[in-house]
Formats: sequence, C-alpha cells, structure tokens
Amino acid sequence: MYQALYRKWRSRTFSEMVGQEAVIRTLRHQVASGRIAHAYLFCGSHGTGKTSAAKIMARAINCEHPVDGDPCMECASCKALTEDASLDVFEMDAASNSRVEEIRDLLEKVDYPPQFSKYKVYIIDEVHMLSNAAFNALLKTLEEPPSYMVFILATTEPQKIPSTILSRCQRFDFGRLTEEQMISRMVSAMPELKEAEPAALELIARSADGAMRDAWSLLDMCLGSGEKLTERLVRQSLGAADSDFLFDFAAALAAADGTRAWNMIDDLMRMGRDVQVFLRDFSAHIRQLASFKLGARAAGEMTGANAKRYEEQSREISLPRLLRMLEMAMRAESDTRYASSPRAVLELFALRACRVSDTADIEGLSAQVEDLTHRLEQLQKNGVPAPRPETPASRPAATPKPAPAPAPAIASETEAPGGRRPADVWNAALKRLAKEAVAAYALINQGKFGGYSDGIYHLIFSRDAAMSRDFVNAPERKSVMERLLTEEGGAPVQFEAVLEGEGRREKSLREQQERDEHMLIETLGRERVQIDND
Repeated sequence: MYQALYRKWRSRTFSEMVGQEAVIRTLRHQVASGRIAHAYLFCGSHGTGKTSAAKIMARAINCEHPVDGDPCMECASCKALTEDASLDVFEMDAASNSRVEEIRDLLEKVDYPPQFSKYKVYIIDEVHMLSNAAFNALLKTLEEPPSYMVFILATTEPQKIPSTILSRCQRFDFGRLTEEQMISRMVSAMPELKEAEPAALELIARSADGAMRDAWSLLDMCLGSGEKLTERLVRQSLGAADSDFLFDFAAALAAADGTRAWNMIDDLMRMGRDVQVFLRDFSAHIRQLASFKLGARAAGEMTGANAKRYEEQSREISLPRLLRMLEMAMRAESDTRYASSPRAVLELFALRACRVSDTADIEGLSAQVEDLTHRLEQLQKNGVPAPRPETPASRPAATPKPAPAPAPAIASETEAPGGRRPADVWNAALKRLAKEAVAAYALINQGKFGGYSDGIYHLIFSRDAAMSRDFVNAPERKSVMERLLTEEGGAPVQFEAVLEGEGRREKSLREQQERDEHMLIETLGRERVQIDND
C-alpha cells in the first residue's frame, strides 16, 4: 500500500530532524545525561516537527543503547515504538478527546508502571483544546507524577494553556523552517529530486511557509502527475500564476494601466487560477521587490535570472509605492475569504493600485499640511487671529468707509472661569465627548461654536436645524456637555444650543450694534457713515 511522503520520511531520530538545533541539542543532552523531566511542552506552528520530536523523545528515553542521545533503532524497545506496538507509550489527540471524563480515564492508568520500557510516556497533541475541567484534572498528576511517568504536550497555541500547566512543564519553541532547510531535506531523502528544476523546489518550499509536512504533501501532489518536476507543473498543481505573469501584472499596476491589468485578470480566470492563491503569490512578489529595493537579506540569497529581473523591476517602482501595493494586496487577500465574488475583489484591488500615485509626494504634502496646522494652532493659543485674504478697497476716497471689526455670532469673553481660553475648553470637551458619546458628538459637530459669555457656552445651528437644536438641548445631553465643560474649565458653567439669529445673546449683540451705529451717526453725520450688515 502506498504511503504518503510526509509519513514515509518522518524523522525517526534527532539527527534526521530539520532545523530546531537548540531544541534538539537540549533534548539529546538530557537523554544522554539521564536528566529526564517529567513534563515537556512543545510549541510551534503546524508541520515544524513537534509530534515527531515527541515520538523521538519517547524512543530515546526508552532505548536500551542510545547513541549520543539518539535512539539506536535496533533494540526491541525502539522497534516496538516505531511500529506503534508498545503499550507504554500512548498518544492522544486533545482536539477529539477534550472532555474531563477522557482525561480521567487516561490518568487512571498512570498508577500502573511500564511493562516493557523504562518510562511510560503520554503524548497529548493539540493540548490547548482541553476543557478547563480537563486541565484541572490533569494538573495534580502533572505536578507530582510517578518517577516512571513522562508527559509530552504539543500545541500550536500556547497562549490558550493555563499558567498553572505552563509552570509545570519544560517549554520548547519550534520555529518555522527556512526554504533552504526544506529543500535540503527533500533532496537528501529523495536523490532523484536532483534532476528537478531548482525553481520548482523553491516554489514548493516557499508555498509550504516553513512547514516541512506541508512541503512533503505538496511534493507528493506534484509527483502524482508522473511528469518531470518543473516550475510550470508546480504552479499548475498549486493553482498559481507563473513568475512571468507576476512580473507583468506588477508592471501594469506600476504603469497605472488599468485596462491591461483587467485583461490579465480575465486571462487568469480563464486559466482556472485561484484568486486568493494569486494574491498571496503577488504579495510575496512585492515583498521580494521591496527586499531588493532595501538590499535586505532575502535579496542576497536569491541568484540567477530571477534575481536580475527582481533587481530591474525594483528600480522602476518606488519603495512607498511598493509598500502601498503590498498593503492593498494583503487586505484584498483577506477580503476574498468572505466575498461572494473573489474576482470582483481582485479587480477592485487592481483599479485602486493603478490609481495610487507615488506616495512620496503625498507624504510630503501631508507633512506640510501638518506643519501649517501646528503653526496656526500656536498662533491661536497666543491670541493671534488666523490670517484672512485681503480684498482691494472699492469706495471713493471722499467718503471712506470704516472697516468694521468682524463680530462673533454671540458675544464671547476672552477667558473661561478657570483662566483658559473658551475655545480651548470647548475643543477639549468635544474630544472627550467623541470618546464617551459618539452619537451626541456627531450631532453637536454639525453646529458651530458660538462663544462663551455670562457663564454659558453656546452652540449655534442653522435656522433649518430646529430639530437638531431640540435634540442637543435634551436634559440628558445638555448635562453631559455641561459636565465636560465644567471639568475642562475648572468652574461650573452652562451649555445652550440656539438657532442662528434667535439666541438671547445674539439679540443683545444686535442691540449693542444698533447703539454703536446710532452713536456714529450722531457724531459723524449720516452722510459720512456707511453701515455694512454682512
């Protein structure tokens, strides 16, 4: 019967394991010195060798003739464990056995010593899937097990394991494998792969994303066609676009050629390629371009014709543009998981990427705007009004019109009771309101600040917004604004929302303006005074 490659070439000794040098060195030394812990926790992403290391550890501590911490694979104990014929090593998947009853059944057998081996080993895979009650049942035995008992826990999500369990285990973290390590392992296990195209093996290793088991599965799928292992074959098996397509698509986006990009997407769909796989490959392509742009390590590790093409294309696209395209591609890849039409997501991404101009200019303009805004805020804090555009005078010289000073909608005092400027108190209160009551903030933000006088902060709405004024003046919302203004200003104040031209303070202002006009007319004469009511 055919056996899958990931099972056929699973590591049987520490020497055969790929990567994880620090973990392997420590475990081998413990076996050789006889310093065996009673509980281990192997953490890491899937396919990095956690379960394989657990099985190797079970064989090594029970081996009759270990060699530098490695199992000899020749003694009766090693052969029994390799064939899964030993009753002293038990492996359980916590994902399907997460209940407390199953853990209790398992722990009932702890009191029985091993029959044929030195140690009794329990391997619990995906241990984070256990229920809280199951963890509690395991806790006491894990803390003080019999001298012949060893627990090996494996998980991909250590953050879900209770701290009481973590503190009783020796923790080992398994990192992702590099592409070179995976390729070396595949070629050493299967010498016939030396005749395969290097680009094909690189693509398999890159698609495996650091998981050796995934690399074996992808290789198994590609070899199933019976053809020579080529990059084209691997891309067809994975449903991915070839490298020429990725270079051309990036060039189309960089040139803002939306028509060409859409036509290429249509070709991609006709070839039966998967949108999510393509976006993942395109994100990897952009990352490689950014690596060459920065001269990073990943660029230095690539050689051959592809390296030259990456270097040439990286010169044609600015780094800010690459980063923006990468951000948009990763967001689109995530959106395709929930979209009813993944193709529409890809087409929208292409159009948006074409519309993105070089962000270096945009960032420069943004910096200038922020600088000007900061300077204006400093001027206003110092009491200097913001500059206004000047208009040429249009009146005859014989009858000059005095320039009226711009008056606020409601008379405003220069300081609030706490000594701060009323505008500063108002802005600080609005910032807090935006966090505490978003709906009220959105409505109040439609009005304009009318100033502060006689202990009252005013908010002015247009004459057609009477409903908004009434809504803001509701007691529960009015009390919130008065509380925030009082806390920011340091003294009790009131709050009132009014319509433009109807507030009692505005009436007082109009009366004062009328008195001022009357005084000017009596002093200078009506023929020498021109009233501007704007």
